[in-house]
Amino acid sequence: MHEFSLCEGIVKQVSRANAGVLDNVSQIKIEIGKLSGVDLESLIFWFPVVAEKLACRQIQLEVNEIDGLALCSKCNQQFTLTNLYDACPHCQSYAEYQILQGRELLVKSFSLIN
Repeated sequence: MHEFSLCEGIVKQVSRANAGVLDNVSQIKIEIGKLSGVDLESLIFWFPVVAEKLACRQIQLEVNEIDGLALCSKCNQQFTLTNLYDACPHCQSYAEYQILQGRELLVKSFSLIN
């Protein structure tokens, strides 16, 4: 049910940004990092339920999934990070890197009905 709460937060954030109005919003675009811990399928499942609950069922959700990217502090190489605490593929060191992207959950934009 964590994703249910996330859906509520997304809709409420758009509502605040749109002066408390939701009935003129047609689409919300979000970015979710693959390392964010969000179950994407569950989020997509719960979004229409939350939209119905908040009387804004016309809103469609568009999701852009962001790959994980890290910078290894041992060998100074950037690499795609699939799972938290994977080894650096260049030098095989564990957890000695800075995560550059992949943990975000951002509302990027929303569209209004014309």
